Amino acid sequence: EIVDSPAGLLWARGEDGRFRYLGHANMPPDPALRAFDATALAAWLEARDWIVELEEFRQNRELYGELRLPPELLDRSELWLIVPLQQEDRDLIGFIILARPRAPRAVIWEDRDLLKTAGRQIAGYVALSIASEALSHARQFEAFNRLSAFVAHDLKNVVAQLSLIEKNAQKHRDKPAFI
Repeated sequence: EIVDSPAGLLWARGEDGRFRYLGHANMPPDPALRAFDATALAAWLEARDWIVELEEFRQNRELYGELRLPPELLDRSELWLIVPLQQEDRDLIGFIILARPRAPRAVIWEDRDLLKTAGRQIAGYVALSIASEALSHARQFEAFNRLSAFVAHDLKNVVAQLSLIEKNAQKHRDKPAFI
């Protein structure tokens, strides 16, 4: 809403360090866009902490130095801005790609500063969400381990009982009371 963008896409860093599509608002992405390799883009965003205006990039690539963007991004005219989600320690948590606003507007330095500030706040929320999800998985794994230990203990008891019956069956197989 800060820049009147009607839609957006979110990528975040996974446990393996690679950036993956995480979600969207009002713009379900096509599979090619969801799967594009964001490694080079993420490295550039992390090093520069700069907002990429896609139309400006299309028209004047030298302004962005060595940044190379895949056709999945460049061929879609509805995509407008790429905003890094960096924490204060300059760790890139992810990035968002915003759709063009309904009414054309120029991106001025105040918009860029506001988007960077909002990006830092969003980075905190995304990091918290990822940490909460990891904690939830850890708790599920812990519960599974407890259940597994309980089942293994019960199986061990059943095996011990069956071993005792088998051992006693060899000794007392002729006694009707045992049978």
